[in-house]
Amino acid sequence: MFSQQLPRILEEIESHGEAQLLSPPGIEELLHKATEGEDLSRKEIILLVHSLSRPENAEIVKATARDCPRPGDRQILLLPPLYFSSICENTCAYCDFSLGGGTRLSLSGFQREVEALLSMGYRSIELVSSQDPELYAHSEPFELADQRFRLDGAARYFEILKNALVSNGGGMITSNIPPVDTDSFKKLHTAGLDCYLVWLETFDPAQYRRLHSVSGPKGNQAYRLDSFERARDAGIEHVAGGFLKGLAPWHQEEVVLYLFDRYLKQRFGRGFSIIGTPRVKGRFVRSGAIRQHTMGDEEYELNIALDRLLFDGIPWLQTRESFEMNRHLINTFGGGVILTLTSSTAPGGYAVPVEASAQFPVFKQDLKDTSRALESDGFEVRFDWNASDLEACHRTSG
Repeated sequence: MFSQQLPRILEEIESHGEAQLLSPPGIEELLHKATEGEDLSRKEIILLVHSLSRPENAEIVKATARDCPRPGDRQILLLPPLYFSSICENTCAYCDFSLGGGTRLSLSGFQREVEALLSMGYRSIELVSSQDPELYAHSEPFELADQRFRLDGAARYFEILKNALVSNGGGMITSNIPPVDTDSFKKLHTAGLDCYLVWLETFDPAQYRRLHSVSGPKGNQAYRLDSFERARDAGIEHVAGGFLKGLAPWHQEEVVLYLFDRYLKQRFGRGFSIIGTPRVKGRFVRSGAIRQHTMGDEEYELNIALDRLLFDGIPWLQTRESFEMNRHLINTFGGGVILTLTSSTAPGGYAVPVEASAQFPVFKQDLKDTSRALESDGFEVRFDWNASDLEACHRTSG
């Protein structure tokens, strides 16, 4: 399991902290190797990312990303989130759901939300929920080290969406839900799950413990890290991951994410199908626990450029960022990305105005105007995509 490798990886990153930085020719050589589909060694990826502290090296990364097309480079795949519960037994310091309360959509209310998104033209939808103890019921005896769940409640939402998509010509279900055991993943796969997504938040164990209650299921970092392998073992072909930018030093996080992707490729023949790019937003940005790790716009752009060069999976740009920022990134580096335009980060909000508390703030964007703007830039905006389209935007290694 990858969690067993993480301590050694972090030790090696730390030991290279004061290593001599690469010169521009050295950066160009490693970027060429990566874009040709060759895996970088652990030492190479550490040196590459650490060397970006030199402005001239950072500019090389951005220039290379501008000149390096990816598959589906003129396509933008739209993916809206559909939250079905914000009731959570975890208490993450940076998440507004930790403030208490929460809302769970009834099945009829959920059906209305599905119909609203389908009426907009969407055929690929991300199901999102908190760690709702009624939907992810503990199988007794429940242990944080070996968590097992009863998912009849959560699976019903997947079944409703799957049936609706099938009735409308098919599509794809991605989920951002709590990690579960292998048998539960099998149940969700049968219910319609095509791509399992989970944010790793931060790979730094000390920072992870600082930001998450050790008593809740999310307190077990290893269980979260290893959930991708359980999902793949359960037959779910696509997994999506990323770290939450701004919780810890992003250079270290990027190295670990790359090595995690390489590990998955070696074990399953494919790494992350989708690379998430979320950045911390909302009230917690000002917290002393993370203030020193705040990622500015220039660093964020550099990280997006690096993601396009290092990973085979498709980058996902989200409504945590303004449309102007996302449009700039797309016009600078190209398409072949997933983008969220329509977004409610609380249960409800598509069929009727939402009253529930949102998980984090998002930029409100007019769907028609933003779609037209991207089309005027020469991109094809896709509402009706599926797993085959995702794979078509996947860079081939080797």
